[in-house]
Amino acid sequence: MSNGVKYLHPAILIVLIVLFNAGFLHAQYYFNLLRPDADTLYEQLQHANERDKIDIYNSLAFYHSFSNADSAIYYAEQALELEKKHPDEIRRADANRHLGNAYSLKNHYGQALFHLNQAMNIYEDNRVLRKKAELLFDLGKLNYDLQDYPAALNYLQRFEKLYEQENNSEDIIATPLEYAIFIGLGGGIPRESGDYELAKQYFKRYIELSKLHEFPHRINAIMTISLAQTFEYNGEYDSALHYFYLALPLYHEKNDVTHQEYTGYEGAIGYILFRTGNTLEALTFIKQALQMDTALQDHYLSSIDASRLGNVYLQLGIYDSAYYYFQQVLYYTVLMHEKDMGVSLDTVKPRVYDGYQHIISLPDLQIRQKYYERKAVAFNNLYRYYLQRNDAAKALEYLQYKLPYLDSVRITTKETDLYRIQARFENERLEQQVVNLVKDNELKESRLQRNQLILVSVGLITFLVLALGALYVRQGRINALHEKLLVEQRLFRSQMSPHFIFNSLASVQNFIVKQDDTRASIYLSRFSELVRSILNNSLQEQITLEEEISTIENYLALQKVRFSDKFDYDIEADDALDPESTFIPPMLTQPFIENSIEHGIRNLEGKGKVTVRFISRNDHLLLEIEDNGIGRERAQELLRQRDKGHKSLATAITRERIAILNRKLKHKITLDIIDLKDEQGEASGTRVVFVIPV
Repeated sequence: MSNGVKYLHPAILIVLIVLFNAGFLHAQYYFNLLRPDADTLYEQLQHANERDKIDIYNSLAFYHSFSNADSAIYYAEQALELEKKHPDEIRRADANRHLGNAYSLKNHYGQALFHLNQAMNIYEDNRVLRKKAELLFDLGKLNYDLQDYPAALNYLQRFEKLYEQENNSEDIIATPLEYAIFIGLGGGIPRESGDYELAKQYFKRYIELSKLHEFPHRINAIMTISLAQTFEYNGEYDSALHYFYLALPLYHEKNDVTHQEYTGYEGAIGYILFRTGNTLEALTFIKQALQMDTALQDHYLSSIDASRLGNVYLQLGIYDSAYYYFQQVLYYTVLMHEKDMGVSLDTVKPRVYDGYQHIISLPDLQIRQKYYERKAVAFNNLYRYYLQRNDAAKALEYLQYKLPYLDSVRITTKETDLYRIQARFENERLEQQVVNLVKDNELKESRLQRNQLILVSVGLITFLVLALGALYVRQGRINALHEKLLVEQRLFRSQMSPHFIFNSLASVQNFIVKQDDTRASIYLSRFSELVRSILNNSLQEQITLEEEISTIENYLALQKVRFSDKFDYDIEADDALDPESTFIPPMLTQPFIENSIEHGIRNLEGKGKVTVRFISRNDHLLLEIEDNGIGRERAQELLRQRDKGHKSLATAITRERIAILNRKLKHKITLDIIDLKDEQGEASGTRVVFVIPV
């Protein structure tokens, strides 16, 4: 192997392989082969002097910074404490770097950016170019996790510029292998953004560089497969197959790979073969992939392989086989959930996600998103299966199971956007704190030297404290407003349930098909009025009781038609209440009315009833929603049987919203949920009671 490989820094290789190409993590090195030996470090720590302990603490922080964030933070802070007694800017920068990577692992992206930037400032001021190059990798990965691809691309370009301008025999910025890997994996950035032509250019640049040096075969294979997948995503299947076939033999050369490192690619090849008409060969490849992934207990990739097989058999019209493999997809998603969606705290060999292992932990948010995506695919497969078998009822059932998981995918995507915004703000806030601290120290030193400036110094310090207080109060308001908007957005999403919209439009369609124009017109009018009122009310903090009653009336009328008179309803209001001058927060009742119908009455053998009451009591309004359904306990049992992974969010969102509203109220809003029993002690319904100050 060339000298370039000998100087390869483990941290860079870790971040590079993870960075811009997360889809290949299951085909990489074991992380424990790249980390320092922790046992040796602990032994050295017992006999080292304080200055040497700084380096050992930094090495231990690096050891844990990609798997055990709390341990990494502990050792990095120990290094920083000792550095105060034995000042050394480079050692301080190293500790900040490890702190940044550890906070990134905990999804504390603002603190991560702050510490990484602190390290970058020191490396740049002292022209520590090699470590600056390594830190560019860390910052690139962080921005990739935040899906800030322009920022990630900026770090790639900064590395490339640094290498071209500064790399020489005396100052090695990166070895040829490190440079080539970073260029190759940089292709993952434009590929994520859909710029496949630019992505192909990056991957091809790596391949050209690999011809000039003796690079490891598995890295060459990874880059070749990256190029193959880029062609596949762009629909260029012939070119994709060419590079897939070209890459696979590289894994076997010189016994340079474990079995896991090519697992899954047979499935990708098989699916491309199917798309190009080679059905029998495709089935052979995909079944081989499923057999290997199942043996490795790789539930994530197993679910993908089973889904591919089901799709092949469905298109071939072999329905028994298609149904079997689609059920297998559901089975593998259950196994994923039982393993806490693949999360593991094994610091010897981190397995953060089945199919994404051996290198570094993915953020928890991405892990949850992968699970939601696989769950949505599983239900969508069965939806398409029953649709093709002309079983509309079963198809609709699985479509309804799918929609909440699509909502969850969208929510996690929004959470990533929120993380990105919070990270920038938190970084700026922490940097401002450092600036303020430096200024404060300078003022104190000046006061000791010049007693005549005491009053001026005190005034400046007071100003800074007031400014910080104002900033803190302002930030608190921003956070409170943002929290309120998030809760209202989530509540609005629950109000405008995709299931309800879909079924309402289906009811209109049914009336039209039956040529019942009058009922279709009435139903559509009520539906449009309900949507308009929810949209309008979601923008208001308070609405009149009259508007709330109108919204509830429309909603119940629509649901009654939808469920074919499965239930009756009453809306009762005290004569003492003036509906036009009584104001309440909007959208409190609908989630619980929906729960009464969907979970309490829907499974009731007889006819149900929903009663909504508005009762005046002293200076409060009692708002009650009562049903005669099967009760919460039985409803939850039936729901778990249909979907073990389902979680109802309506009650939690409403309680969170009430907590936010109560911050402004002297007399608080309360919420109680009462399980009703008959004389025999059996469940006879549910009553939800709001007490609202008016």
